[in-house]
Amino acid sequence: MKLSFQIPRELIEERRQRIRDVWEYKKVDYIPILMSVYSNPWGYSVKEMMLDHEKLFKVNLETVKNSLKMIPDDYLPAMRPDVGCIVIASAFGAEVYYGPNPEQTPYIKKPIIKNINEVYKLDIPDPYRDGLMPRGLECIRYFVENTDYKIPVSCLDMGGPINVAGDLLGTDLLFFAMYEAPEALHHLLDLLAETFVLFADVSIKAAGGIDNITCTDFPSIWCPEGRKGHVSDDLCASYSPEFFNKFSKPANNKIFKRFGGGMLHNCGPNPCLSEYLNHDPPIKAVDLSYQYSKDDLQKISETFAGRGIVYFYFENTPPQHVLEEYRYIMETLAPEVVAIPCFEVFPQDPVEEIYRHFLVISREYARRMEWKR
Repeated sequence: MKLSFQIPRELIEERRQRIRDVWEYKKVDYIPILMSVYSNPWGYSVKEMMLDHEKLFKVNLETVKNSLKMIPDDYLPAMRPDVGCIVIASAFGAEVYYGPNPEQTPYIKKPIIKNINEVYKLDIPDPYRDGLMPRGLECIRYFVENTDYKIPVSCLDMGGPINVAGDLLGTDLLFFAMYEAPEALHHLLDLLAETFVLFADVSIKAAGGIDNITCTDFPSIWCPEGRKGHVSDDLCASYSPEFFNKFSKPANNKIFKRFGGGMLHNCGPNPCLSEYLNHDPPIKAVDLSYQYSKDDLQKISETFAGRGIVYFYFENTPPQHVLEEYRYIMETLAPEVVAIPCFEVFPQDPVEEIYRHFLVISREYARRMEWKR
């Protein structure tokens, strides 16, 4: 199955420019709406797609085709090569486990480090030989080669330094190390940041260059040029801004310095929200799960005003409910902060009608905003 439809490059460039402008808080007529038409007519399970990149490619390509055809505007074609969210941990030797639920992504069976001093024995893995990484690179190459490099891809789901540290150590030992062995933990986080940069570099090479990727991690959200850095930092939902500054931020900075201050992911809640944008270099956006972050809207309004973009993921949520929440988001965050909804619909849905309903709110949102120009 290869590319059998046209990619409207001029329209895509217009849509990308709207994203660039919004990231800089420049005036736009409406806020982008990140809707896609998820299409899996074969009924493949998540496990099937994790283990067979041809099946995963078919679903991605069908989704792109239907999204371009059915959504009137905003949609930016992108695909997600995916072998699971434990790529780096598997490369360090952690055992990959697929549970009994075929809709569950694989995870690490158990931590591999029992004593914090063992971190000094670790070496950076070989991305071409170790763990899930070789299969991930094969998946990336398959995706770009079979679309003639016309559809950008995300990099692999590599997490971020603190997330991978949690996989390798387990959360008990991780939090113990924060208090009792901070030097050893910093050593591990530095090593993991170097590994992330290396794995992202080879992923970008497999994709044919940085212009062919959305960002350096899992999101298929297109990040502007010079802002391709992305880090997942879910564990910071469990500790203070002080610990975020001490442990998460220095390791994250190594990635953002290499690829640009783009986005940070945390499902939520967000006790460290006040520090998210203050990386070095500063980042411009966060992608959050709305379900776990909706109670943080007022804090987002205060800390992101005029400088940060929020992407809210709505997973397994009916479009009408997303629409209601989107209006609530607008009424809470405007005129200070731009938020962009990210959600899926299906081919049998009234896709164009759904989009038009969102566009009404999106235009009102843009009118309410205090833009920089």
